[in-house]
Amino acid sequence: MSAGFFITGTGTDVGKTVVTAGLARFFMKGGRKILPVKPVQSGAVVMPDGTLDSPDGDVYKAAGAEWDINKQCLYIFEPPTSPHLAAKLAGVELDPVEIAAKVRERENDGFLLVEGAGGIMVPLSEEASMLNLMKELRYPVILVVENKLGCINEALLSIAALQQSGLEISGLVMTCPKRPEPDTFGIAEENIRFIEKISEVKVIASIPYIEDWDHSDPKCWELIDKALEA
Repeated sequence: MSAGFFITGTGTDVGKTVVTAGLARFFMKGGRKILPVKPVQSGAVVMPDGTLDSPDGDVYKAAGAEWDINKQCLYIFEPPTSPHLAAKLAGVELDPVEIAAKVRERENDGFLLVEGAGGIMVPLSEEASMLNLMKELRYPVILVVENKLGCINEALLSIAALQQSGLEISGLVMTCPKRPEPDTFGIAEENIRFIEKISEVKVIASIPYIEDWDHSDPKCWELIDKALEA
């Protein structure tokens, strides 16, 4: 059995962090010890004492997941840029082999939910991407797809890249992080049908737009729970 899942997305700001936190809640209800892991965090928050904090970690904690930034956030950078540029500015080299080894050190502490940064081909360095890290870990992948016009192309390209790399895709989670336009033609439903038909990968959950989303509001998490348990 796998020691964890790798949660990636079709791009930036598609809802990976909320999905990761929601999945942590889902699995914890079954009695499992779950650890979200953020291997590389850019766009960190600078605390009054000068240390860096993870905005994604705040979401995990709000969802009720265990979070120790020193153990579960392996590399953290202040600039809100791609990982390779943030690391370059900090004079750090991001090596997927080294990162994967550090992630595996947490396997004895619980079942891991590893959240990537951005999409599959986001660079870690001049030579390596997030896909290289996924290939090193070999965890089954959950792909987060923003359900919008254009997501068929994004999803199918991402699925193809994962499959060509020999990675197992456990399922897709559709999201709606932005207020949707009126869907007169049934685009959202057709997106799901078509992606499943062509890729033969199942959409395991569809999270609707949540008005006034606030990760500190328990009622918002109840809506996430409902979507993931459907």
